[in-house]
Amino acid sequence: MNIINELQDPSLIAQCPNCHGDFQLSKTILFDGTKQFPPQAEDKKLELKEELNGLNQEIKDRLEALKKFKISVDKTSEERALSTGLGKVMQNVLPSYRDFDSQVSVADCRFIAAQLDIIIFEGASNNYVTNITFMDAKTGSATLEKNQKQIRDAVNDGKVRSELF
Repeated sequence: MNIINELQDPSLIAQCPNCHGDFQLSKTILFDGTKQFPPQAEDKKLELKEELNGLNQEIKDRLEALKKFKISVDKTSEERALSTGLGKVMQNVLPSYRDFDSQVSVADCRFIAAQLDIIIFEGASNNYVTNITFMDAKTGSATLEKNQKQIRDAVNDGKVRSELF
């Protein structure tokens, strides 16, 4: 109690650890924490306890939401990985697929796996190219990537040429 009484001296100044502002210790509630708390301190203790309980519940809620999000992301990632993997396999197998072969001669196809999957030189196997087709194989709801759309647009706009080096 002697220490508490000495700290009540109006000339003693302390600094707030949060805002770093100065204040007089004599204007604070100082008490012996080993004894019964003064009513104001007890009220503050209960207020902080309720606040902490609220924060704990908020943390639990957020953790639960994160777990659900992780499961959702993991499932989405897994589905994309499977779709991409299937796409990689399909672009290699596509030229030998029965329905594909009925439309285009496999001998006319060249697998390139970059930007586009296959270039078809229709008639090349007969030494008479009648058409060149740029093809990309997609699975599920996959769409063309930006550079693939640019290639499609260049072809549609007639911006294709042949050069000899």
